[in-house]
Amino acid sequence: MQASQRYTLNIRDLFTYSNEGLCGAEAVVAILDGNTEVDRLSFKGKVGPGGDGYYRSYTAKPGLKAKKVSGPGAVTMTSLLG
Repeated sequence: MQASQRYTLNIRDLFTYSNEGLCGAEAVVAILDGNTEVDRLSFKGKVGPGGDGYYRSYTAKPGLKAKKVSGPGAVTMTSLLG
């Protein structure tokens, strides 16, 4: 059985501007094992501008990274030890 790792994904500044002001948006994030995509996540809504962002837990094998594929904002993936 392979060990699993807990991660935290942080999504910031997920929004667009329209004539009516700030609107929600969608961002797509690829989870990578090296250069191989092993999962894809979609985040829809409005986060920001500014602030701490939105946090989401993710559990998978150790050593993964996240890369935003499309959409506004920024994403970081942090490994939680323990």
